[in-house]
Amino acid sequence: MALRRPSFLPSLDELEQQAQDRSAQTAGKGSQFDHPTAKYLFWVMLVVTVVAHVVAGIVFLVMGH
Repeated sequence: MALRRPSFLPSLDELEQQAQDRSAQTAGKGSQFDHPTAKYLFWVMLVVTVVAHVVAGIVFLVMGH
């Protein structure tokens, strides 16, 4: 007995068309990121890293190391 694909899932043709549409879109000029989420994640991690280093530096200064 063959399993049928549920009706709420897109067909392979639809998925392929969506992938082609996404690959046809280009990032903004001068942008290094193809995906907006990657850009936001990069900035969040950069800010977290800088803040962590500043806080650690203050802690070490207070402790006298």
